[in-house]
Amino acid sequence: MAHYINFVRIPALAIRQHLRPLPPLGVLQEDCVRMRVWPNDIDFNMHMNNGRYLSIMDYARTHLLARTRLLSHIIRARWQPLVGAVWMTYRRSLPLFAAFTVASRFVCWDDRWFYIEQIFTSREGLAAIGWVKGILRDAQGNVEPQRALEHASPGILCPPMPEAIAAWNDLTREKLQAGNS
Repeated sequence: MAHYINFVRIPALAIRQHLRPLPPLGVLQEDCVRMRVWPNDIDFNMHMNNGRYLSIMDYARTHLLARTRLLSHIIRARWQPLVGAVWMTYRRSLPLFAAFTVASRFVCWDDRWFYIEQIFTSREGLAAIGWVKGILRDAQGNVEPQRALEHASPGILCPPMPEAIAAWNDLTREKLQAGNS
């Protein structure tokens, strides 16, 4: 059921964006989405299932793309947004019916990847933090992030990559190389 929700929710957001666009947001600004934990989000512990966070993050990233005006270009260019890696840390549970916010922002990018931070907060405070390493791909291969971002914000400059994200990026690369041996 949870995947069905995203199967409907994300295309509905794209259609809504075409008909009645969300308020625009700068590429380096934070986008916040307010949500609630519903029965299809929980596990046997009566709190949001750890895997459900990832599905909600998919929706929140799509919302960020819509607000920064990248989504319409991604759709027109027929680019595919793909996830290469996710790092999650859970701080506190989100119980059934709890209201929460997902704040998403582009932290930085390189020649291949976008690095996005997504923070879940509730009335009780920080619930979880996730980093996502994402890519855009077209029929010819990978789309350079700078090229994509130029459509939304001409002349945008990439902020410096934080050391923690660089270390995480190195770790994912090391793990992938170890898996190939």
